[in-house]
Amino acid sequence: MSNSVPFNLDPPGTYIYDGPASTRGYKLTKFGLSLRNPENRKTFLADEAGYMTEFGLSEDEIAMVRARDWTGLIKAGGHLQSMLKVAATVGENLWHIGAHNAGMSAEELQALCPRKVTALPGGDD
Repeated sequence: MSNSVPFNLDPPGTYIYDGPASTRGYKLTKFGLSLRNPENRKTFLADEAGYMTEFGLSEDEIAMVRARDWTGLIKAGGHLQSMLKVAATVGENLWHIGAHNAGMSAEELQALCPRKVTALPGGDD
């Protein structure tokens, strides 16, 4: 039996988070995870560029965060879970990240999703 993988792990538009990506995006990921703390979120929202500078982010990384360039941040090595913390802090969510990666709006992506979730915890349903 062959040890070859029967499918392609690198399809177009897929960004693999591996060791080199982790190393490349270490500062981005550390910055994103810092936003778990409510005080850090307030500080970030008051001065985004200043807060990111404290984490040693490059000018390009700061520009991507300010532009909400989720695809660029993931390509730069930001871990999805930490970028989700950034998105949540600025009022966006996983739909926005996925939609950005797919080149469409969050609403368009949600409309394409075949499974609708209607009973969320704390909701009216």
